[in-house]
Amino acid sequence: MAKKQDQKGGNKKLYQRLRSHYKMVVLNIDTFEERFTLLLTPMNVIVLGGIIVLTIFSISFALLGWTPLRFYLPDYADEVKVRKLAVDAAQKADSMELALQQRDTYIENFRSILNDEMDEEGYDSTMFQSVDPNEVTYVRSTEDSLLRVEIEKEDLVNLNPNINREEGTSYLLFPPIKGSITDRFNARREHYGVDVVAPKDASIKAIDEGTVVIATYTAETGYIIQVQHDNDLVSVYKHNSTLLKKEGDKVRAGEAIAIIGETGEFSTGPHLHFEMWRNGVPLNPESFFSFE
Repeated sequence: MAKKQDQKGGNKKLYQRLRSHYKMVVLNIDTFEERFTLLLTPMNVIVLGGIIVLTIFSISFALLGWTPLRFYLPDYADEVKVRKLAVDAAQKADSMELALQQRDTYIENFRSILNDEMDEEGYDSTMFQSVDPNEVTYVRSTEDSLLRVEIEKEDLVNLNPNINREEGTSYLLFPPIKGSITDRFNARREHYGVDVVAPKDASIKAIDEGTVVIATYTAETGYIIQVQHDNDLVSVYKHNSTLLKKEGDKVRAGEAIAIIGETGEFSTGPHLHFEMWRNGVPLNPESFFSFE
């Protein structure tokens, strides 16, 4: 009985000590002025310390679990590498298995043909019966007609009577690209062409047959290609991302010669800067094409 009372008394004293208040004071050692005072109990210190430890553990776990820092953990990078190699090996094995099946099927079919052992089950002889074309009827739908008109308009050539290959003949030109004009021809401010914005990876076409005389890269205008046409006409295409032709190549009218881009210091976005020159005089491209 006495032992139980002593144990209860000891537990009570421990609880009282944990609940006892202590004062933490920060003093100026020269003037003994109190700069900071904090009232604490051992219970508060234990609880606060536990919260801090738990917070540090949670933050560390989150950083190591969901950030690239986990790759610095021992053996983690090797585990990821091994896992990737295993997946690649499984995919290759599956591909090899399919390739072997296709090869075996091919060899078996080839052997059957050589030995005249063709399997006629499921053979449909009607597949190779002749069909009388006079019996085939076809009615063009409204949607088909509208689509044909739209496709025909995409590469519609432009008739311009002011430029002639020969006297009395008309000169037909293909539009280099379809898009929206963001900057028009203005010789006064030395903008000798038009800037046309078009979808990404759109192809740029030669306006007429001719010879590529320049296909190079400059710091200001990026990849540039220039084509010499008949009757002293020159077309220039700037800021391309890729050139499909090289110097000396012959091009046909409407043939793709480059891909639209935004190369060069003077470019502010994907577009084509297109110029036309004749006898050293700049021409307004909008006089020849409807880009939109």
